[in-house]
Amino acid sequence: MASTMIPYTVNIKLAARTLTGTLNLQNKTAVDWGWQGLIAQGCHSSILIIDPNTAQTIQVLERHKANVVKVKWSRENYHHSLSSPYSLRLASADAAGKIIVWDVVSGVAHCEIQEHTKPIQDMDWLWAQDASRDLLLAVHPPNYIVLWNGDTGTKLWKKSYAENILSFSFDPFDPSNLAREHCPLFLQVWVSLSRVEVNLAGLRPPGMDPDTLLTSEGIVFITDFSHSKPPGSGGKKVYIASPHSSPAHNKPAAVQPTGAKKALNKVKVLITNEKPTAEAVTLNDCLQLSYLPSKRNHMLLLYPREILILDLELSQTVGVVAIERSGVPFIQVIPCAQRDALYCLHENGCITLRVCRSTAPTPPETVTDAEQNQELVYDLRAQCDAIRVTKTVRPYRVVICPVNENRAALVVSDGRVMLWELKAHASKSGSNLSSGLPPLYSAVNFCGTPLRQNQKGISDLSLNTMIGHSQVWGVEDPRPLPEQKEVHLKFLLTGLLSGLPLPPFSLRMCPPLTTKNINHYQPLLAVGTSNGSVLVYNLTSGLLHKELSVHSCEVRGIEWISLTSFLSFATSVPNNLGLVRNELQHVDLRTGRCFAFRGERGNDEAPIEMIKVSHLKQYLVVVFKDKPLELWDVRTGTLLREMAKNFPTVTALVRFHPKSVCFERRLNRGGALGKKVV
Repeated sequence: MASTMIPYTVNIKLAARTLTGTLNLQNKTAVDWGWQGLIAQGCHSSILIIDPNTAQTIQVLERHKANVVKVKWSRENYHHSLSSPYSLRLASADAAGKIIVWDVVSGVAHCEIQEHTKPIQDMDWLWAQDASRDLLLAVHPPNYIVLWNGDTGTKLWKKSYAENILSFSFDPFDPSNLAREHCPLFLQVWVSLSRVEVNLAGLRPPGMDPDTLLTSEGIVFITDFSHSKPPGSGGKKVYIASPHSSPAHNKPAAVQPTGAKKALNKVKVLITNEKPTAEAVTLNDCLQLSYLPSKRNHMLLLYPREILILDLELSQTVGVVAIERSGVPFIQVIPCAQRDALYCLHENGCITLRVCRSTAPTPPETVTDAEQNQELVYDLRAQCDAIRVTKTVRPYRVVICPVNENRAALVVSDGRVMLWELKAHASKSGSNLSSGLPPLYSAVNFCGTPLRQNQKGISDLSLNTMIGHSQVWGVEDPRPLPEQKEVHLKFLLTGLLSGLPLPPFSLRMCPPLTTKNINHYQPLLAVGTSNGSVLVYNLTSGLLHKELSVHSCEVRGIEWISLTSFLSFATSVPNNLGLVRNELQHVDLRTGRCFAFRGERGNDEAPIEMIKVSHLKQYLVVVFKDKPLELWDVRTGTLLREMAKNFPTVTALVRFHPKSVCFERRLNRGGALGKKVV
């Protein structure tokens, strides 16, 4: 007895694939690389979750109504159990003041927070404390700091200040203060001073807690910041003065320094308790302020053409990274924790890596300034290729992997995400001496485990396995060990995530999946752009499959004639007579070959309005604006018929499927109705 097949139905829930395009200016700072290895990026009101290993968008979070301005991953650095399971949590804030805490795996909003309707200035998770793993600190404009419970959306406390707060950061070397209910906090504010917008930066006086608030005229040090209650006092304010305006820094004239020494002496600052005049304030173009995670009590100030390294105990500048007059200005800097190095982003999209080295000690009899021995020098060790910067294409932000610190992701305004990886290559001994830089040497151990005898070297797993400890500033004996090799660093482009072009553009999906093409089917989407190129996306991965330069003007329409080829048309700008140049191209995806489907036709004629291909992909109808339509044979590329001049103007055209019920009924009726079916 033959067995009967029992039919059954399988419901497969497919996640929606979202293809993003050009970013909004408010998305500039909405990017974060989490400790689990995923990148979160804001694109208009959506949030993309990108896997840098495959350069794919694996999740899209959509619930915000306004542009996303901040995204922050939760570190999840707590004991996980059945009662406290591991989950991918992400906090996002938009321009309308709403904060959403996401369960990234399911794509569901776990919690929504709304305090005001203005853009969130900054936010971060309070991770270096044991009270709760759900504490989320946010800056609500103009001058409010609010601590939220990110799990329930409960407001724990709220504190207002007299100054407008811009951002905050934590001192990485003082997590113990959090356990004593004191959080090392630095707040940065932005208000008007002397009719210009200034972003000041300053130093922490010795002996004070590192809870600081930066105001328009100086710094407010907060000594009672706690996660259990809001700060009770307004803190202590100190001011910033330039060294040439202070009597303590008036010295006799000496030999004029040159180079980096000249720039270093020019920007040294002094903490005072007196309010300086507007002319004395020199730090008026600060782009960024951040603690150095590789040096205790050190902070950096970023300016368009220089980076200052501040020693908070000495209350002075101990290092400067200056750009040459012909160099490209800075946009952003990211200090590393594993090595004393700086990732710098420039206005041309170039990422540079600068590694600190200790300067050779100067003989005591030649020292004219005791502060010169404290100078830090950061040498340029690697840089990636720049991008083509235009009015609409600019670098927005760079993030690095917080675990390895040898991978960087560059976010461009046109929606691209460029993934760069730092590689170390063995070089010949003394190859760096020609450039005037001391050599870099490889690491001799991995997490304390030395190299074995049959082991040639350590893989480039992280930054600390690429550069040896002899390159750390302050090492007394910088000479290499016998097993160390001289290396040089360079960036490699390992991934590229492209976005959709600027609208308008035309879209057309490839033919559907059938039982005949199931073995070789690919869900491809063709996108025609305004510059004449056609982008083909694979919707399974969301990646760009092919980019073809097909036309010389804007693509007006696309029609697929098979799974591997399509027809696209474009029209030029009309002349004085209203005639255009029509381009109808046949494109083969397998080879990339394009040829004019209509041959020599197309010059000085009415513009093409639309093209339609039959369901069996045998015939093509070309509809013009003020000209009768044409019927073509797709397989042979021959013109079958051109309608008469008195043919009615076509405004809409739909091809009936040969097997459709409606089509068969009309054919069976015959007579006049059947003759009208084209």
